[in-house]
Amino acid sequence: MPAPALLAWQAQPFKAFYITYIFTTLITIRLPVWSIACLLPALRPRSSWSYSRSLWVKLYSVFFKVIFNTGSCKFLRIDPKTFIKDAEEHGLVWIDATPELVVGEIQEYAKRNGVAAAQVAGYWFGKRDEKTGLAGQRAGPDEKVMLQFHCGGWVEQLGDGSPKSIDARMCNDILKRFPQFSRLLSLEYRLSQGHTLPIENPFPAGLIDATAAYNYLVNDLGFKPSNILVMGDSAGGGLVISLARYLKIAAFPSLPLPGGLFLMSPTADWSTSHHGPGTSHDINSKSDWVQGFTAGYCGRALIGHLPESEIDTNAWISPSSLRLPKAEGWFEGFPSTLVHAGGAEMTLDQMRTLTDRMRGDMERIRLLMLKRRMGRISC
Repeated sequence: MPAPALLAWQAQPFKAFYITYIFTTLITIRLPVWSIACLLPALRPRSSWSYSRSLWVKLYSVFFKVIFNTGSCKFLRIDPKTFIKDAEEHGLVWIDATPELVVGEIQEYAKRNGVAAAQVAGYWFGKRDEKTGLAGQRAGPDEKVMLQFHCGGWVEQLGDGSPKSIDARMCNDILKRFPQFSRLLSLEYRLSQGHTLPIENPFPAGLIDATAAYNYLVNDLGFKPSNILVMGDSAGGGLVISLARYLKIAAFPSLPLPGGLFLMSPTADWSTSHHGPGTSHDINSKSDWVQGFTAGYCGRALIGHLPESEIDTNAWISPSSLRLPKAEGWFEGFPSTLVHAGGAEMTLDQMRTLTDRMRGDMERIRLLMLKRRMGRISC
């Protein structure tokens, strides 16, 4: 398996030279040029975008290219153990491992990749126990809850629910906008690392963690599955799909499917099947900042010891891939699903493929595609 070109600058002293070069040219050349060019709406990534948004998209694009080029994905990760002393204040909980829920096909993948069930952390948002003020209380009568999986391409920790995360504010805002849900649990599922770096937490580590979190809500806290909305952002959206599929085929008597799924800009194809001239990956490359995420490393980190061809042909990895040997029937039995997409996203085409396939298998699926000017809120 060839090394992804994006990791070309991971070794010192080349890493230091590269970062210095990027920072110097950014400050002295690129940023001044962008600052002037973006004064004209016609020269912005989208003419309808604000001046500040246009600059931020360009800066994000450079930042994440540096992260991937230097193999620095762990730079943004925050260890939940950092907040152990203030766990009650931050709503930090630890969810027990559930090895008994690793069965069938997923158990075989776990053996091939050397993955085992493990304790996983999560952060509670919203309503707390009225008497103790603590988070993680048992479900009230007919109480509704959200289970959230953050973004980050399976390798970054961009949108976790920790107090220092950019996603913490979003979690609180979601609860304000949807008051029928009194609480939200943001899961710290295990993140992957791969070639040429040491392999860590490949598939199905994240799925095993997601299953444990769902079991925690249903069987530990007593939430009715019909009152649970599972939502995921970008790579987290892909994890939502995998969880729903796994619950469907495993058919655990104690774990019926959730009441609904909410996929926010889901990344469901880690292959290059939606790349090329004329695709959204090409057309929207200047209005998005996920170039580093879609360049190959994330998919290779996710598959671990599996053959590289699995990125293209395995629906657990890339359910939107145009190279799947068979796509029909993958989404049969899924609960009601809402897919949110932005018209300025590089991954728009794969989201369209995803919803088309879902429509062929499901009764209730809706694509909410915001106007062409809309980009992603995460990755």
